[in-house]
Amino acid sequence: MWCASLPRVACLAVALSLLPFHARAQTGADSRVQVTVGGGLMTSGTYFTGPGGLELAGDDALAGTLQASVPVHRSLRIVVAGAYAAPDFRLTGLPLVGSVGLSGTHLWFADAALRGQLPLSAAAPTAPVVFAQIGAGLAHYAVSASVLGNAIDESATNFAGSVGVGLGLSFTQRLGLEIMAKDYIASFKSVDDLAAFGIEGRRTHTFLLGVSARLGI
Repeated sequence: MWCASLPRVACLAVALSLLPFHARAQTGADSRVQVTVGGGLMTSGTYFTGPGGLELAGDDALAGTLQASVPVHRSLRIVVAGAYAAPDFRLTGLPLVGSVGLSGTHLWFADAALRGQLPLSAAAPTAPVVFAQIGAGLAHYAVSASVLGNAIDESATNFAGSVGVGLGLSFTQRLGLEIMAKDYIASFKSVDDLAAFGIEGRRTHTFLLGVSARLGI
């Protein structure tokens, strides 16, 4: 009623002034920096190969993850993430022996990615969100073990690409849960201490299926 007594231009100005506030209320959760902490299962491909079917690969292992994301658009985020695991490596294809386990190995990955996300409903700011991302970063391995009397003490850091897809669930505008499947693609350097076996590095995939708690700050 009070709006009817004002000039139409003034009413329009008031309405327009309320739009940004309404938009912030609807997208408040998405406009925050988000930090996620969690873990998951990391499964590795064959990192190194050699003559006669020799292969050095990592066993499945639990991994810890840490991630931070910054909004750059209502549907885009820049995501910086890290993952760490300590899987046992296994050298297979050895003559007469078959396979040998190598403990004392460590893997970590760090990458920055561009994430596109799409809410499953526009009706609520806490609606579930599906997302996909692509990025690049670093992959590091360290091995300290012994194979048939040969000491191995190797480490290397190499370029890695990454792709991921997932689902974000919101309990409140600040608290949520994130489920993601991620693939790190990296090619490691050769293991010098296994040069006698003809071991060489190769490009492989390392998959991570993780669940993380998310906090908007």
